[in-house]
Amino acid sequence: MRRLPEMPRYSPAVTNDTAPVTRRRPDRFDVFVAIAAVLGTGLLVWLGLGLTFFADEWAVIAERSITIEDLLRPFNEHWLAGTIVVYRGLLGLVGMDSYVPYLALLAVLHAGVALLVYGLVRRRTYPAVAVGITIIVLLFGSGFENLFWGIQIGFVGATALGLGAMLLLDDLPTLPGPGRAAAATGLMVLAVMTSGYGLFMLGLVGLDVLLDRRRRRWILPLLIPAALYVTWYVTLGRSGIAIYGNPFTPETVAALPRFVADGMATALGAAIGGGALTGRLLGLALVAWIVYLGVRRQTIPSRAVACLLAIAAEYTIVGIVRVGLEVDASLYTRYAYLSGILALIGLASLLGRVQISVARRPLAVAVGATVLVFSLVWNVTLLVAGRDLYAERAELTRAFVTIGTTDPLPTGVDPNLSLVLVPSPVVLRDVVATYGSPMTDALVPDSVPRVSQDAILEATHRAQDPPEWLLALQP
Repeated sequence: MRRLPEMPRYSPAVTNDTAPVTRRRPDRFDVFVAIAAVLGTGLLVWLGLGLTFFADEWAVIAERSITIEDLLRPFNEHWLAGTIVVYRGLLGLVGMDSYVPYLALLAVLHAGVALLVYGLVRRRTYPAVAVGITIIVLLFGSGFENLFWGIQIGFVGATALGLGAMLLLDDLPTLPGPGRAAAATGLMVLAVMTSGYGLFMLGLVGLDVLLDRRRRRWILPLLIPAALYVTWYVTLGRSGIAIYGNPFTPETVAALPRFVADGMATALGAAIGGGALTGRLLGLALVAWIVYLGVRRQTIPSRAVACLLAIAAEYTIVGIVRVGLEVDASLYTRYAYLSGILALIGLASLLGRVQISVARRPLAVAVGATVLVFSLVWNVTLLVAGRDLYAERAELTRAFVTIGTTDPLPTGVDPNLSLVLVPSPVVLRDVVATYGSPMTDALVPDSVPRVSQDAILEATHRAQDPPEWLLALQP
């Protein structure tokens, strides 16, 4: 009798038309993820108790209203129209007496991002892998700036809008039609008007369909949000980028490759844990694997390629604006939030539905569990550390509010000069009179600790001795 050939022990999912395993939905994996999303949202809100408005939030509160001029005017290098509308709406409803509603909205948006990641990843890999990745995203401490800072509803919201568009244009279980394409285009229009993240997400979604010949025609509707953003940038947006000086210099161009490489390492390290060092090692392994697939003439999943290119594009755009700063912006958690999530989606697509022999399944499960635990420990540790950092910022902010609303002001404090973390005392008093005081929390009063004398002294010192760059902005 002729012996049948053995099933290959490893067969990567190398095309976009990998047939999903037919299951009755919702199943136990869906239920688990839904429960985890609810618990994760509650955990983030609980961790955020006692925090308050910080830095850029005060600029939106004090300087932006829902007018055509304010909605179109760039905020640094961002178009924040969508963010301003939502934030000002929330401010009008609940004021500043509690920070909980702001963090609750942020947590709900983040949970939405996690659920969208689950929907995208599950279509291309095993349900258990999709669940593991979703749990990492829910507790994604690598991006803690976007989890404890209310104004980041713009970054997180644009991410959710982009992932929603990506899901609408996905090719599984069926190819998208005109209705889904129109809805995806609408989501991308909102995304580019919400924050700079919208531009990154537009690049991701565009690459995702462009690299798949069966969906390539849907690149045309995506030209609508692209044209809208370019029009805004050419007419108004480019004035905001000048806040950091002229970014288009030979020095910037020379520094960009290193910045992008560091950003890629940050993204991969955020995904699997361990930071940039682990990310560099994983990056080298990925390059070797891609070369191996090329030598074997096996197709690399286009979604994995799209995610990796989108990460590179993100850090290229960020680097053009931020590479000249004294701090290394490639390590900022606000950027690692998106790049790390894209790395997880790309890695899941590259993994696909590998076929492993029965004998090797225990080893595969052990390796997968180890990576999951390592990533969770890393991200939860950063989540707690990030919360502690924002608690320190909240105390210093409340110290500034204390001295800025004291009458008379401490000696040497200019009533018309910005206090950086909060507006000038004159503006601050008007804001507090209009929207309420952040010195306590009306919903959870016991969550706000008393401002320490050390924080008061630190804030007073900063107000009496403002930095040179701030003085230079005065007329």
